[in-house]
Amino acid sequence: MFKVGDHVVYPYHGAGTIKDIEEKTILNEKLNYFIVFFPLNNVTLMLPENRIKSSGLRKIIQPKEVEDLVMALKPSEVASKKDAAKPYSKENETLLKSGSILDAAAVISNLTSKEEGRTNGLHMEDRKNLDRAKQFIVSELMLVKNISEEEAYQFIDEHSQGA
Repeated sequence: MFKVGDHVVYPYHGAGTIKDIEEKTILNEKLNYFIVFFPLNNVTLMLPENRIKSSGLRKIIQPKEVEDLVMALKPSEVASKKDAAKPYSKENETLLKSGSILDAAAVISNLTSKEEGRTNGLHMEDRKNLDRAKQFIVSELMLVKNISEEEAYQFIDEHSQGA
């Protein structure tokens, strides 16, 4: 399981740190709660121990897995004009809710390619999902690579532009 000080990722919230584990009694039932702080959003959540597995909470990736992230960020085939016209919001939201850094990278890759295929940029929903995906990865990269938020955004931009 997890312990205080572990860096974890919570789907749709990004990466944070377990700050404490508190025992609480609610409706005559004692339960441990994991107190997780997400620095990028400045949010603290209390997650009950009995829901940890189903919540999708996981440890951050290992530094050696960053290369897999780099590969996943590379732009995919440019979206066809037909596909470029419709937003991918449902598919992208499903990927973002998975809590997988590689799924978030796929959202960035797909939307970056789609944006290149459009003359007037992305739909508002696609833009929102692109921003969410970047923020999700930034929060994890900051902890994995011990870098600043700005450096994490630069990392994503460098590897998702097809340079």
